[in-house]
Order: sequence, then C-alpha cells, then structure tokens
Amino acid sequence: MAKTGNLCKIVIGIAAALFLALPALAAPELPVTIDGADYPGGVRLIGGTSYVALREFAEETGGAEVLWDPLLREAAVESDALSLRIRDGGQLIEANGRALWCPSPAFAEDGTLWVPLRQTSAAFGFRCDYDEAAHAVRLTREAEAIEAASSFYDPDALCWLSRIIEAEAGAEPFAGKLAVGTVILNRVDSPEFPSTVYDVVFDTKNGVQFTPTANGTIWCDPSPDSSLAAAACLEGYRMSGDMLYFINEELAESFWVPTFCRYITTVGNHDFYGD
Repeated sequence: MAKTGNLCKIVIGIAAALFLALPALAAPELPVTIDGADYPGGVRLIGGTSYVALREFAEETGGAEVLWDPLLREAAVESDALSLRIRDGGQLIEANGRALWCPSPAFAEDGTLWVPLRQTSAAFGFRCDYDEAAHAVRLTREAEAIEAASSFYDPDALCWLSRIIEAEAGAEPFAGKLAVGTVILNRVDSPEFPSTVYDVVFDTKNGVQFTPTANGTIWCDPSPDSSLAAAACLEGYRMSGDMLYFINEELAESFWVPTFCRYITTVGNHDFYGD
C-alpha cells in the first residue's frame, strides 16, 4: 500500500512556513461583539483563524493581569477566576488546568502576542459564535472563566488516556501523542469497540490491542506532555475522525493492520490507519 506520509509532511511544512510569514502581511479586521457591544480591540483574520491581542483582550474582558516571560516566550494571565498560559508559536492554551488545542499557533509581533480568538475567549468564559451572513463573531459571557479541569474531566478517562499515550508515544513529538489519543477516543465513539477509555485500552476481544497492557508499561506515570495531550483530546480535538489503528512497523510482530486497513498518515514512528 503506497504511503503518502513524506509528501504530506513536505506539504504541511510548506504550508506552515507560509502561515508563519502571514503576520507580517496586512490582515483584514473581523467585527466582534461582546454581549452585543462592539469589541474595541484589534482583531485579525489570518488563514481562516481570527486572532486577538492577548493583553488587550484580557484587559477589555476582565481586567486580568498579563505577565510575559522573555526566556520561555510565554504569556501568563492571572485573575481570581483564571490562570492561563500560552507560548509564542504554541498551539496549546493551558487554562485552569484545561488543555485547549488551537488549529493555528499564537505569534508575537512588535511586542504583542496574538492568540486564536475562539479558544482564548472560551478560556475567559465566553461562547464564541460566527455569524456567516454578517461575517462577524459574537461572544456571549457564560461564566467568569472556563470550568476547572478538576470538575470538567472524567478522572478515570484522563488517567487511562494519559497512561496509554505515555506508554505508546512517550518518546514521540506532541503531535504523536495527540494522534494516539485520537485513536483511543475514536474507538470509544465507534460501535465496533468498547465505550470507555479503560475498556478500549484493555480490550482483548480480538487479542491484546495495545502492547503496554501486556508488558506492564501501561502502569508508568505519564509525563506532563502526555497528560496535556490526553486533556486536549478529551476537549474534543481529533487529528482525524477515521484513525482507529496505529503500528510501528520496526517493532510490530503482527502486520494485520497494514495488510487489511487503510493507511491515513505517519506521525513520528507510528503509521495510522482506518477501516
């Protein structure tokens, strides 16, 4: 079966390079309202993603303090209701322990950190709706800030998803961790597999599904990155809705998956497949 992984990586790399060059270009403004009132701050629409300046947005919507770490190139927002972190070039917003994955990265320009509006507004407690007819965004306050991770995530699901991601992709890049988490949760959603994370991980209906459950590495403590990847997937991120299997062909003993399943992509050392 022909693989297009290398070609995909080249195309993605070119696209990423073009995207990173975009902030220097003039970007169209996007009208935004907050509870019916016009948002007075700057908004930029770049590559289909709407951006706001983090410090300006924080001040306009809640008066939160924004601190900048020049060594980490990380912004921190602190208020009574919200603790938020995001790095220049990062695609992950950590907010009250939650992991909000952004389709496009934050970027710094002329001393201002621009961040994706949809995920940032969610962290600040807003529902974000796009009015296609008006080509505008409506933000509606629903809470003082995003619900904390301790009350939002199912602790059992977070535990076992973090563990299987660590065991299968602990040495992989963050994208590889997201890909493994995608497979697990796609199986949870599929009628062909068990309906909980734990049961998917330990599924033996057609033989051991994941080697770490047999060799014991499933019991290793997950790294912070593996836990963040698990949280991002539980927030709803999916690399692909079709991914149900993965294999490292250099370590595999069975090649049923590449023989009978449809190749989708390669991330790190794993090839991912669907039915």
